Amino acid sequence: MYKINIDEILTDEKYNLELKEKVDFKEPKNYLKTVSSFANGYDVGFLIFGIEDETKEVVGINNIKTSYEEITKRIKDKIMPSIIPVIDIVDYRSKKIIVVKVLPGGHTPYYYVNKGTKVAYIRKGDQDNPVNSLELNELILRGKNEGWDEQITDNKFENFTFNVLKSEFKEVKNIIIKDSDFNSFELINKENKMTNAAILFSDQNNHTGAFISCTRWNGLEKIDAKDDIEYYGSIISQIKNSMEFVKKHMSNGWTRTGEVSRKNISEYDLEAIREAIINAEAHRQYLYRGSQIELAMYDDRIEILSFGGVDFGYDLDELLNNHFSTRRNPLICDIFSRLNYMERRGSGIKKIMDAYNVDVKKPKFEILGKNIFSVTFYSRLYKNDTVNDTVNDTVNDTVKLNKTELKIMETILKNPNITQNEIAIKLGITSITVKRNINKLKENNLLERIGADKNGYWKVKRN
Repeated sequence: MYKINIDEILTDEKYNLELKEKVDFKEPKNYLKTVSSFANGYDVGFLIFGIEDETKEVVGINNIKTSYEEITKRIKDKIMPSIIPVIDIVDYRSKKIIVVKVLPGGHTPYYYVNKGTKVAYIRKGDQDNPVNSLELNELILRGKNEGWDEQITDNKFENFTFNVLKSEFKEVKNIIIKDSDFNSFELINKENKMTNAAILFSDQNNHTGAFISCTRWNGLEKIDAKDDIEYYGSIISQIKNSMEFVKKHMSNGWTRTGEVSRKNISEYDLEAIREAIINAEAHRQYLYRGSQIELAMYDDRIEILSFGGVDFGYDLDELLNNHFSTRRNPLICDIFSRLNYMERRGSGIKKIMDAYNVDVKKPKFEILGKNIFSVTFYSRLYKNDTVNDTVNDTVNDTVKLNKTELKIMETILKNPNITQNEIAIKLGITSITVKRNINKLKENNLLERIGADKNGYWKVKRN
């Protein structure tokens, strides 16, 4: 009897899963490309024959022995390099099914070979897609157990300087870095030839596209630039200079917390912005020429874009929910870890989300096109032209709010920590009026108080 629980495989989203109603003898490509995808991925994959995909109805396989032999032979003959999947005949709900368990391979890329052609596939969501040239290069490097940043170049160590890197180690860790340490960091080899990572950390960093472009746009679109600059050199100085650019153009506001005192509000969380820039430098695909990071500031938001997407085998939801981290550039990540820029276990996204825990508008993560990873931070101070514009992302057209309710919603959106008494003072209305209108907002499921009246905060619900 097959040891793994089939019900668990069918319901647990952590598994890569492909269901086939029958074994296609004429078109084995229909399932062999899935085998290629699973072998090129990061997690175990299950290919199950005898279960209908849409309805999950167990139909079983009639010619079970012939089908088993067909699958075994096709995988052996058509997947290169060879893999040894676990293939079992399983009795499930009074039917016989075939379960193929494919482990991620250590010699990527794995190709589906047919009639003199070969194509490697990767899993994107629930689809098997042929790799593009960039993805193929990454698979080749992974098959060699090395990242792009670990590759040795023809550049000699003595022709470059590392003043920024040495200064950062001194400032952050109080460690004086000697030239001999670069070998232990694996930034250079025994012949003093530099890795790609060493070039990126050097003061003369000359890798094409390895810079950060920062722009402060007027308004909400890319029409008229107020300030525009590109930062080159060591990726450490790029991070620092980009942060100074953000500080230069961001604003600080305040809100009253009583009749006299007031609370300062930072337009953006600087630690979260820094975390996003560091992640962009650590995980972007430097293989692609023209892969610069773009930081764009608008009146209402900051967008940080980097070429890299999500490592194949995963999707964006898994990245956001599980906060895993695969190291596309292990040497860069190692130096960043030594400098306390990032943790070795990979928790950058969690840090960003935690920094905006009480904010109504959370940072937004997206994959644009195929390989652009985007993080958007929303201004805490930006005011739309009307009160209705401020709350139109929160309530739908069927909910009719009176003028006081709209003002209360706008006030809470700006400061979720504000109390009812403070709202009354700010709007110049009585506490009884505030309480009555807040109760209506609660009844419409638009507002919730989290925690105590004094130290809690408001949660605005999206209708």
